[in-house]
Amino acid sequence: MTAAASDPPRIAQLSKYRIESMLGAGAMGIVYRAFDPVIERHVALKTVRHELFESGERHSLMARLRNEAQAAGRLAHPHIVAVYDYGETADTAWIAMELVSGQGLKPRLDAGRALELATALDWFAQLLAALGFAHEHGVVHRDIKPANLLVSAQGRLKVADFGVAHVESSTLTLSGAMIGTPSYMSPEQFTGDPVDGRSDLFSAAIVLYQMLTGCRPFAGASQAEVMRQVMHDTPRTPSACNPALPPACDDVLMRALSRRPDARYQTAHALWRALDDAMRGAQPAAPLATDDDRTLLEAQPMTPAAPLASGTGSWRGDSLPSLTMWPGAMLAPVETRLAAQIGPVARLLVRRAAARIADAPDLSALIALLAPHIPSDKGRAEFIAAFADGSGAGTSRGPTLCSSLDAQEVQAAALRLAAYLGPIANIVAKREASRAASLRVLHERLAAAISNEADRARFERDVGL
Repeated sequence: MTAAASDPPRIAQLSKYRIESMLGAGAMGIVYRAFDPVIERHVALKTVRHELFESGERHSLMARLRNEAQAAGRLAHPHIVAVYDYGETADTAWIAMELVSGQGLKPRLDAGRALELATALDWFAQLLAALGFAHEHGVVHRDIKPANLLVSAQGRLKVADFGVAHVESSTLTLSGAMIGTPSYMSPEQFTGDPVDGRSDLFSAAIVLYQMLTGCRPFAGASQAEVMRQVMHDTPRTPSACNPALPPACDDVLMRALSRRPDARYQTAHALWRALDDAMRGAQPAAPLATDDDRTLLEAQPMTPAAPLASGTGSWRGDSLPSLTMWPGAMLAPVETRLAAQIGPVARLLVRRAAARIADAPDLSALIALLAPHIPSDKGRAEFIAAFADGSGAGTSRGPTLCSSLDAQEVQAAALRLAAYLGPIANIVAKREASRAASLRVLHERLAAAISNEADRARFERDVGL
């Protein structure tokens, strides 16, 4: 859950957790910011409302909360909010989960404006990576919507709230019930038919449609009207709502929003591959001096004064003066390898990342900024490994060592760590390398620098601890 403290807490302690503030309240319960004194970390503590707990719904509420803990607890993934603990008391039940520093996607989309194409595709790739992982582990979320999608301060999207998820081994019986949020529900959810991962992909396609156009494809004034539209109407094509979009998006999204599950993309990977292929086909043959949303009023030659958009960090223009610090031979192979993983949007992402650290061009820092954009674990590992020794971009800028460790091994470890810590990983690796007597000790020290348990476990697995 997102860390955005608001009202004072109504309770001071729950089990071992010290309550610090209230993050938010919903129909089912209250979410608190809390502190675990045993391992000294902050968590989001999700509880059931006391009045609901006492209203005769105790059994079903506890079953739903346990279901969320069971569903999310079995999914250790960088784009899924981690669940740490579950407990019950005489008058409530609670889940301790990862505290995400950032904000929800819903406020951004409620503004009714389309997101930048690169941002929307980046977050959608991360959403599909999370859903693909969940589906492979027998979990269907069943309530994918912007309110359940959190964006961390580092720009990483995380899926939250598995309270109505279906788990293959779950004892929570919801057969025939209409579960979900109407504007994002699949047709089979409205009819109460059995759902599988294709239902989540339908909901995810609605989220992408909204990110790209600023509006929802099904937006009736009542639940009944929304249901009628989902069951019978064909929404407008995305490019009809936002002419700046490449028409190649239309076919992919309209298929993803098919009423029949067997007419949709059958897996998260298949949906992303289709969208990636469509965007590759939409890539112009020659570079265009235009911005992220493809709005070009008049083609002007770029001048040395061309700025970055203030406060956004987003790239404007094809030839920023700050990029002149980067050797051309360094950026080209990075873009090529990233494009092989995520498609033509790689060109924009590479230049945006390069501009962010243009004052001190560093290959390792650049790879650290780009690696999280790759949704596939295997693809991300291959991308990092390609530049582990600096040869992938024609240069080596690894940390300077004052130890007996091999420089290339340390740089490889720093790049792996960068997927979780960002560019600061180089500093951490350099510092710990000077203190480590062996590569294994270095890996252990670097793992300890990762605060998120799930991420730390993935790093340890990656380096063979």
